[in-house]
Amino acid sequence: MRPNSIRLGRRHQYWFYTTFGVLFFSGLLWLIFRHYLRVQGEFGETARPAEPWFLKAHGAAAMARLVLLGTLVPGHIRRGWNARRNRATGSSFIALNGLLILSGYALYYFAGENSRAWISAAHWVIGLAFPFFLVWHIWQGRRLRQTKR
Repeated sequence: MRPNSIRLGRRHQYWFYTTFGVLFFSGLLWLIFRHYLRVQGEFGETARPAEPWFLKAHGAAAMARLVLLGTLVPGHIRRGWNARRNRATGSSFIALNGLLILSGYALYYFAGENSRAWISAAHWVIGLAFPFFLVWHIWQGRRLRQTKR
């Protein structure tokens, strides 16, 4: 990030978008394999061998994403909030990140037999909607920057 700028620097953007891409597509691929590409085994439907690897990549990318979100707080988020720019989409973005973090944590540590299905559904519905909120936030920020010039 450039000093006193809300816009992310190139390296920051690279890591942000790369981890987002790995996180999104590993989750999407897991979802597709889990619900649509099951195979018949000797004892009924079974997972494909790639399925656990998608979850492992998803978890690793989620940890990297948490670090990157932390790097946004002192610069990007604080400066944007103080400048009163893009607050609605930024707040939505932070709230969705929070919901994904909480639901992912719940799936890993707390979900029982009764709650796993609805926590999982909430997690992947929010995750599938997430790119639209990201694009909206970026578009809104660029639009506001254009009108300020």
